[in-house]
Amino acid sequence: MFGFKFFTSLLLLFAVEGTVIAKSKDSINTKALQTQIGSKTTLNQVSKSDQLRNKKIVSLSIILVVIIFLLFYFLYQNNKLKQKIKRKDTKQKILLNIINSSIDSQEVERKKIASFLHDNINSLLSSAGLHLNTFTAQHDIKSNEIEKARVILSEVHELLRDMSHDLVPSLLVRFGLIYALEDLCEKNSNSAIEFEFSSSIPTSRRYVEKFEMKIYFIVSELFSNIIKHSSAKKAKLTLSEKYNQLILHIHDDGIGFKTRKLKDVEGFGLNRIRARVKKYKGSLSIVSKENEGTKIKIQIPLPH
Repeated sequence: MFGFKFFTSLLLLFAVEGTVIAKSKDSINTKALQTQIGSKTTLNQVSKSDQLRNKKIVSLSIILVVIIFLLFYFLYQNNKLKQKIKRKDTKQKILLNIINSSIDSQEVERKKIASFLHDNINSLLSSAGLHLNTFTAQHDIKSNEIEKARVILSEVHELLRDMSHDLVPSLLVRFGLIYALEDLCEKNSNSAIEFEFSSSIPTSRRYVEKFEMKIYFIVSELFSNIIKHSSAKKAKLTLSEKYNQLILHIHDDGIGFKTRKLKDVEGFGLNRIRARVKKYKGSLSIVSKENEGTKIKIQIPLPH
């Protein structure tokens, strides 16, 4: 009886342990399955993360390539523009040098011709007139032909003197720029237009001869443009010195023009003026409005 109970108890124990072991195995299998599922989910997430990261890298690479391309394109265009500006500046410098060389040679020739006319031709004409007067006085000759000859000689003398003064004004040579420009205003004034002169610079002020000649012919050319094209009734020239610069203001009440179209109407006259101003490292500004006149300002460093 005891053996049967012991055997029964042993069977029950094995049965319980088997159940426990089975349950443990089931639990382990379930956990393993969950782990496998979790691993697969994690792998999927990692795969998706990698794909997303790869897409971002590709996108950033494309954007970087586009930026680099645009950068090189802008650098190329900028370099091309710089070269174009450089070529333009070079052409402008060459043109300015040609104009200035032409102006310099013309002014040298002006001075030579004026000197030749004044010192030689006028002297010869004066000598011829003197001999003619001496001869007629000694022989007491009165003749209409001789009187006509005197008049002709006198007229030729006056014409040559005016011509030599136009080439190189005697006032400019003798008394300086301020006197010469004031005289220029008076000479160009007439019933159609009046040129007013104003200066804060003493009349005794003298500059280098070449500088005075340049300024004089700049103003003369501007006056000529005003008379020909502006239809002005009044113009004013103002001179002053400031910060070691000569400043000229020229204002007229003429028909004016559109400043933005200045290059379209700019002729060789203004090019010559710009070339003269540039040679002395000065500046030229023109402000004009239709039917409101024109204002011109020139600033040129004073020669030392």
